[in-house]
Amino acid sequence: MLSKSTYATLSLLLPIVSSQLTQVVAVGENGLVFTPSTITAPVGSQVEFQFYPRNHSVVSSAFDNPCQPDGKLFSGYMPVSAGTGPDVFVITINDTNPIWYYCSQNVYV
Repeated sequence: MLSKSTYATLSLLLPIVSSQLTQVVAVGENGLVFTPSTITAPVGSQVEFQFYPRNHSVVSSAFDNPCQPDGKLFSGYMPVSAGTGPDVFVITINDTNPIWYYCSQNVYV
């Protein structure tokens, strides 16, 4: 059985552990880029894409065929008029294979 002090310590650590399991990528916050542009996410963690104005998407492709959808990931278009959009796109990392992604919006609207 856990002592009260052990339980309190564990309950304080849980938010820290869970926050480390989700990495955030800003889509379009600093122009037509993903920030950060590269991350390393462990298996079992999540990557949350947050969208900024105007209209962006997250689409996966192959390294040797950039900017051509491979059919594995597509967030849909996320139009945002100001600030951070209300919708996010979250993926769970299931293996250690790299995921190459891009924004498929070809007109900055």
